[in-house]
Amino acid sequence: MRSPWFILIFLVLTSCYHDLRHEKYVNNATYDTLIVINPDLENVYTIYPGQEVLIYTFEILDTKQEQDECRWLGDSLSIRTIKDSICKKSPYLEENWTTVVSGPEKERIQKCTFTVLNADI
Repeated sequence: MRSPWFILIFLVLTSCYHDLRHEKYVNNATYDTLIVINPDLENVYTIYPGQEVLIYTFEILDTKQEQDECRWLGDSLSIRTIKDSICKKSPYLEENWTTVVSGPEKERIQKCTFTVLNADI
C-alpha cells in the first residue's frame, strides 16, 4: 500500500501538467489537386479537392501557454497544383490561418488550418 504522502505528491505534480499538441493542416478547397512540399522534413503531400491533410505536428510539454502561432515557421513550404500553378496565399502570415483550441486543460490540441481557395492559385 502506498503512503498518503506519495499519493498527495503525485496529485500535486500531475495537476501542474499542461500539454499543448499543435497540429498544422492544409485544406484543399480548390478544384485542383495540391502538392505540398515541406523540404525541412522532406515530406511531400498530395491533397485532393475537398481533402484536409495534417502536414506537421509537435507538442509543447508542461506549458500554461494558451496557444502558439499558426503561421509557418519553417524555412519553406511549397504549395502548388498538380499542374504546377503556385499558391499565391502566404503560409508565413498568421492571418492566413484559422485556429481552434480544444480539449481539457491538461491535454489541449491546437488545430491550425491553412485553406487554399481557387482564387489563391
